[in-house]
Amino acid sequence: MSVRSLLSIAVLTAAVGAGLALPVAASAQAAAKPVCVDATNSRADNTLVRLWQCVDHANQKFVVDAGQIKVKDTLGGAREVCLDTTNSRKNGTGLRLWQCLDHANQKFVIDAGQIKVKDTLGGAREVCLDTTNSRKNGTEVRLWQCLDHANQKFVIDGGEIRVEDTLG
Repeated sequence: MSVRSLLSIAVLTAAVGAGLALPVAASAQAAAKPVCVDATNSRADNTLVRLWQCVDHANQKFVVDAGQIKVKDTLGGAREVCLDTTNSRKNGTGLRLWQCLDHANQKFVIDAGQIKVKDTLGGAREVCLDTTNSRKNGTEVRLWQCLDHANQKFVIDGGEIRVEDTLG
């Protein structure tokens, strides 16, 4: 390595150690916007729920009501829409939208940032909402055995369900 390269590294290290800002390229990830659970533009039964960059849009506004997570823009209408787990509790099962019913597939408990499927609580295998390892727009939200993992940590704020590790 050249003396010039070593000097550049030393200067950068000193700048970071002094709390000075990194160049834009080095801090681009910190400036990334949060990622939210998104209902898509459809409110049809069996529509898969995805992740999307948080954009303060109706597709990303939810209300927790008696354990159900309802799409806010459907409240008070003839057909309220909820997050639904299907009848499966298998790892990788996609989370979907479905007309709100008083059914176990639509009952959740929020516990320490995890969104757990209520009928799995206290069992040998609790099931949580999970984001996969991707934070890309369009990534499907799925069910997965509850683990103490960033893929299963959310913050609910202002009706948005944000992926905690994207909040910076």
